[in-house]
Amino acid sequence: MKACRPLLGTYVEIRVDHPDADLAAAAVDAGFVAISRVQRLMSVFDPESDICRINRLAHREPVAVDALTREILELAGELHAASGGLFDCGIAPQLAAWGMLPPDDAPAGASSIANLHFSDDDCATCTAPTRLDLGGIAKGFAVDRAAAAMLTTGATDGMVNAGGDLRVFGSTEEAIYLRNPANPEQLRFAGHLRDGACATSATYYSRSSHGGREVSALVDPRTRQPLATRQSFSIIAPRCVIADALTKVLAIAGDPTLPCFSRYDAHPLILDQS
Repeated sequence: MKACRPLLGTYVEIRVDHPDADLAAAAVDAGFVAISRVQRLMSVFDPESDICRINRLAHREPVAVDALTREILELAGELHAASGGLFDCGIAPQLAAWGMLPPDDAPAGASSIANLHFSDDDCATCTAPTRLDLGGIAKGFAVDRAAAAMLTTGATDGMVNAGGDLRVFGSTEEAIYLRNPANPEQLRFAGHLRDGACATSATYYSRSSHGGREVSALVDPRTRQPLATRQSFSIIAPRCVIADALTKVLAIAGDPTLPCFSRYDAHPLILDQS
């Protein structure tokens, strides 16, 4: 059974390969419920989401959040440390300044995932005004949560694809097609994926002009400047959340030999224009 719904700012396709139609339908529904929960908790467009409340309040007072929110933010902090600061969810002020996120007055220079800390009771605090955006990791996290929810229903083989953030589990095998950076409507076959995840980052859909210069949703957190690359950056990894986040590290560094890739059993692929 296969279904597609608009979620996470894209279209999410879920497929379950199982002879029991009722079980397959229940698994697909469970996957979408899991993704909807992640979206509700982590959207920067919902003032009452956990992320918006952290951005608004955590530098002044502790903010109680859902255990899932804590899980992804602690992983984001771990990836920040493992990548030497190349992955940082604190770039939201730059994206807001370029019109890609709702406006905010958080100071750009001080905003970093490194400011965030948790207490034992799932309360978040920030050591400085911080504005987080999980656009670089939440989609992969949601895909993994969907796959986990589907497995609990008895589904053994399936696929979740959220706008190119792909997770395949069981014996299901899925062909991987990557967009040509020079012509995103043209797809390149890159092999097959089984029991793993794949994600890609590039600037071909997020490039725009602001203040007379080109900006994009890919930002180097060290300089707070947009990436002007014309390449695409893909990661194959056991989990989609890891693949999603590490595509940003690969894009910023341009170096597929960084130790953080082997640490997370991630396999990088850089695609040039052609």
